[in-house]
Amino acid sequence: MINLSIFDHDMTIVDSSYAILNAINKVAEEVGNPPVTHETVLKFAAVPMRDFVEGIWGECRQSWLDLYREKAEPIEYQQIRPFPEVPRALTKLREMGVFLAVASNRRNPRAAMDKSKTSQYFDMIVGPIDGLPYKPDPGMLEYLMDRFGVSKSETIYVGDSDIDMETGHAAGVRSVGVTRGNFTREQLEKMGAWRVVASMDDLLPIVALDRGEAHIPGSPTGKRGCDGGE
Repeated sequence: MINLSIFDHDMTIVDSSYAILNAINKVAEEVGNPPVTHETVLKFAAVPMRDFVEGIWGECRQSWLDLYREKAEPIEYQQIRPFPEVPRALTKLREMGVFLAVASNRRNPRAAMDKSKTSQYFDMIVGPIDGLPYKPDPGMLEYLMDRFGVSKSETIYVGDSDIDMETGHAAGVRSVGVTRGNFTREQLEKMGAWRVVASMDDLLPIVALDRGEAHIPGSPTGKRGCDGGE
């Protein structure tokens, strides 16, 4: 039975792609680098910032990272928005009695989540700032399972990227793929996703069914269909 749902942050619970795009292009303008496209941001959004910068420009200079954190990060934080159904879906998951947590490759995910007002829905938020290794190392997920006292079989990990699917596999938990990032449902399934959803609303019946609940709290119609099959 699912008792803990761990989420990735970027492109899973929030649309940060255009926020990151505008922020990184502020750096590009300042240092004379070529502008970045939205497609490129989606391709590298799941990796640590140093790898992100190296991926888009072929190298990473510390001065660029410092400039991003000083001038671009505030722009990014102002523009990050949760996907429309996320507050409602997370509230219903909490009503089911499921613990909710975030494991992100952002250095300090809580800072961004406080700005987007998404931190209030989660029991725990972790990132590299907590001394935990970057995903796909399973350390963040293992730490959260230990803190909540739940087993692997009671845990799901929800994310949009290949890194997220690798992380779930490495931690030995069921992974749920979200088709809002750079990967399709078919690609996520090939990566080993247990289920694939198009939105957080689609996650609700999956959790309710696994917990043996016939009715989703707050829903007069009970279970809904999901993008990931049964």
